[in-house]
Amino acid sequence: MLIQATPDAYEKLRHLGGMATDDVLAPEDHKFNVPREAYSQPRNRAMPAGVYKAAMPNGKTISLMRVMFTDVCKYDCAYCPNSIYVPRRRYGFKVDELAKLFMELYQRQTVAGLFLSSGIASTPDGIMEKLLDTVEALRYRHKFRGYIHLKVMPGASPGAVEAAYRLGTRLSINMELPTQEHLARVSTMKDFNKHMLVPMQAIHKLIQGDTSGAVGQVTQLVVGAAEESDLDIYRRMAQLYGQWGFKRIYYQPFRPARYTPLEEHPATPMLRSHRLYQLDWLSRIYGYSQEELKPAFDGGGFLPLDVDPKLLLAAYAYRDEVVDVNQADYQKLLRVPGVGPMAAKRIVAQRQRHSIDSWRDLQAMGVVTKRARAFLGLPGYRPQKAQQGKMDLFQEKKPPAATPQALEGHACTGCSSFGCGGCPVAALKGAAAKAAA
Repeated sequence: MLIQATPDAYEKLRHLGGMATDDVLAPEDHKFNVPREAYSQPRNRAMPAGVYKAAMPNGKTISLMRVMFTDVCKYDCAYCPNSIYVPRRRYGFKVDELAKLFMELYQRQTVAGLFLSSGIASTPDGIMEKLLDTVEALRYRHKFRGYIHLKVMPGASPGAVEAAYRLGTRLSINMELPTQEHLARVSTMKDFNKHMLVPMQAIHKLIQGDTSGAVGQVTQLVVGAAEESDLDIYRRMAQLYGQWGFKRIYYQPFRPARYTPLEEHPATPMLRSHRLYQLDWLSRIYGYSQEELKPAFDGGGFLPLDVDPKLLLAAYAYRDEVVDVNQADYQKLLRVPGVGPMAAKRIVAQRQRHSIDSWRDLQAMGVVTKRARAFLGLPGYRPQKAQQGKMDLFQEKKPPAATPQALEGHACTGCSSFGCGGCPVAALKGAAAKAAA
C-alpha cells in the first residue's frame, strides 16, 4: 500500500484553494445555520479545486486560480478559520511549486489569471517575500502577462508594497472591520492604523503617482463579527471610495468557525450583506450623497432587511411629490426605483425628440415599470400615495431563522439622530395597511 506522507502540489491546491473561499469574491452558497468546519472544501462544483469564476467590470467572467500560499497564520483573529486557535493540519507551497502549478493550469486553459493570498506564518514582510517571489517567477521566468490579484499582507513595509504594485494587476488588503474599536474586539495582535490604513494609503499614493503598476485596490469587510453597525461600515466605505479611490469593497457575511472564540456567535444573514452591496451601489454608481443616504438607516444605524434601500429612500424623498418623467433631470430620474443609469440616459435623450407618454415607451428604455409606477408621472397619469404602500416591498427572502439574535433591537424608532422626521418604512407599511382595509 502506498502511503503519501508529503502532499503533492494538487493536494495542496485542494486544501489551500478551499481555504481561499473565505477571501474576496467568495461564493454565496454557504450554510449559515451551523458552524463551518475549520477546513472546508467547496463541494458540488464543476470547476477543479482552486479554480473560480470571477465577474469582470465589463460583465464577462474570468477563470482564476484562487489560492493561499499557506494557511499557517500567527494571528488571533477570533472569526478566522486560519487563526492560531484552530487545531488542524496546515499546508504551504514552495515558490517554484506554486508558479509551476499555475502555469500548468494556464497552459491547459483551465485558468486565465491568479488570485494569490496567504496567512501570515512569520512576519508580514516575510510572507510578502514569498508572494513576490512567486509573482516574479510568473512574470519574468514564465513570461506570464495576464491578470494577477495580489494580496498585500497587513503591516507590509513600504518597500514590499511598492514591489507588489509593480508586479500585480490589482492589489488588496483585507480591512475586515471598519474601525480600530471593532478590530480590537476580535484581535489583540493587529493595529488598525499600522496594519491596514498605512499600507492602503501607500498603495493609493503609488497609483496616483504613475500608471505603470497595479490599476487599483480593493478590500473586504467581515460583516457582523464585532457588533459593528451598517452605518459604521458605510462611513468607512465613503472614506475608501471618496479619499483613496478604491475600486470595490466586498462584504463577507460572518460565519462561525469551529474552535474559534466566535464559534457560538450567530451567523450574519446573507440579506444584510446584500443590503450593504445595494448601499454601496447607490453611493458608488448612482452618486447618492451621505446626506441623501441618512434616511436609509434606522435609529441603531442598521439598514432594514425587509426593504430595498433605494425604494425606502424614494418613498422618503418623494413622499409629497411625483417625479414627472418629461421634466425631471437625470439625477432625479436615477433616484426612482426601477430606473437605472442607462434607462435614465435614454429617457433624457428621448425627451429631446418628443415627450414620453406611455409605460410601454419606458419599458422599452429599460425601466422596470412595476417598481417605477408608484413614483413616476406621465401625461394623464399621476400615482396615488397609497400605491407606494401597495408595492411588493416586503416579500424578499427573510433572514435565516438561526440568527434572530442579530436582529434584536434593530427595529426603526425614527431617524432622530439624523434629524429626519419620521420613518419611511413605517409610513409605507401604514399606507399598505390602509390600502388593504
